[in-house]
Amino acid sequence: MEPRVVHIISALVSGAAFVGCTPRPQIRALISMMADQEVYFKNEVVPAFENKYPSVVEVIHYGSTDSIEEIMRRRAGTISLVKVPFDKAGPLMRKGLFAPLNSVLTGDELKRFTDAYLLTSLGAMNGKQYLVPRKFETRIMVYCKSKVADAVASWRTWKDSIDAVLKHYNGYGLPSTYLLEDDPERWDYYDIFVVGWIWGHTLYNGKVQPRIGHRGKRYSGTTQRVIDRIFQLGGDSGAVLSMRGDAVVDAICWEAVYTSAGIYSEKMWSERWGGSDIWQQFNSGDVFLAFMTQLDCFFLHGTGSDNLEGYFRRPEDMGVATMPRACSIPLDAAGIPRLGSKAVTTGGWWWAIPADAPYPALGVALTSFITGTTAQIQECTRFGMIPVRKDILSDMSMMFGGGWISNVYEVSFKQLVENGYTVLPGSSNFDEVGRLYLDLIDEVVVNRHWAAEGVYPQHDYIRGVITDVYQPKIAQTRPTLP
Repeated sequence: MEPRVVHIISALVSGAAFVGCTPRPQIRALISMMADQEVYFKNEVVPAFENKYPSVVEVIHYGSTDSIEEIMRRRAGTISLVKVPFDKAGPLMRKGLFAPLNSVLTGDELKRFTDAYLLTSLGAMNGKQYLVPRKFETRIMVYCKSKVADAVASWRTWKDSIDAVLKHYNGYGLPSTYLLEDDPERWDYYDIFVVGWIWGHTLYNGKVQPRIGHRGKRYSGTTQRVIDRIFQLGGDSGAVLSMRGDAVVDAICWEAVYTSAGIYSEKMWSERWGGSDIWQQFNSGDVFLAFMTQLDCFFLHGTGSDNLEGYFRRPEDMGVATMPRACSIPLDAAGIPRLGSKAVTTGGWWWAIPADAPYPALGVALTSFITGTTAQIQECTRFGMIPVRKDILSDMSMMFGGGWISNVYEVSFKQLVENGYTVLPGSSNFDEVGRLYLDLIDEVVVNRHWAAEGVYPQHDYIRGVITDVYQPKIAQTRPTLP
């Protein structure tokens, strides 16, 4: 999409020189990145762009993503490019804060743009393209290969005890056709229970304890994990925003079952794990399986550069697979669960041009430069980003030529394909909805308010808590579908 942009920029520079203004237009980019990545952006990407295009780029950092709108309004008319996360982009786009690319690019240039990038339709509204993909994020399953091999080799000796404990949860036990596959790519929620039970009852590193965990901190990463499960179990954005339907109840029930049965580490709740806490647990040998992003995988394995030294004691023991397939806790008369999907939400970041941007063509040019094939290969290789360009995604060897990094990307891309167009709801009230999900998790799962009596989670009781307590609360937030 560069030819017309270059022409516009040349005209701007010539015009500025003619009227005696500064011959190098200044633009400002509002960004938030990891520290090392931001240094790379300022010291390598920006100077390379300034050498190619006669301009001066000022980089402005923001901390909280909640501050994007306030900064844009406070600096009205001064910002030419902004980096915005998926979950904030929809509301900001609907408020008219971004300019459509159609106002800068010709129809042919816009067609080349949509042909070059993946999932561009997620950044469009009312037939106009507003957002340019920066990077995609999704969760995949990360595990210790050696511990999976242990569980696969021994699971039949554990089958009777696992059957007995599962009867407390579904009245039946393991599904009638159950077999623990040696390939985690083929696992479902029952497989997670089985390997978690085995690991949690086996002596490792002098301890017997649960060895599976995910984020438990009161923040968006934990909310997203549960919402992912709702989508996997057949829910949609309407179900998420209203807390209505079987998928919501089933998602919370699975969290309760894994916690009750000692599949999940209790420390993920008591210590409120975030992503880096899980890295440490892999390092100490206290976690063997978790659900992580591809960026987490880079930290876990390590690259030996850019401060990524790794947390796996034996990096070659790190395995990755797409998410386990959802299935129901209850089984039918034949002992078969209802199957869901592998699809979780796709997240990530976009680039957007503010509606009041000075030099919007320069903002588009900077976006095009940052997401060009050469620049994207460099940044994705160094910082563990999932590419957004179709030419790179179609041939990962362009970046890595095989090995563990290629494997992480290939599995992540496979997960993106599974996800399709599954994204977090774009409601303007989604932050309030998310906080209520955290409250629900705390009440039912963390504080074990999951049964009228006894110690085992009860599906109908959990449904009652959601229906009687949380649905009225969530209705008061007046969430709106996009």
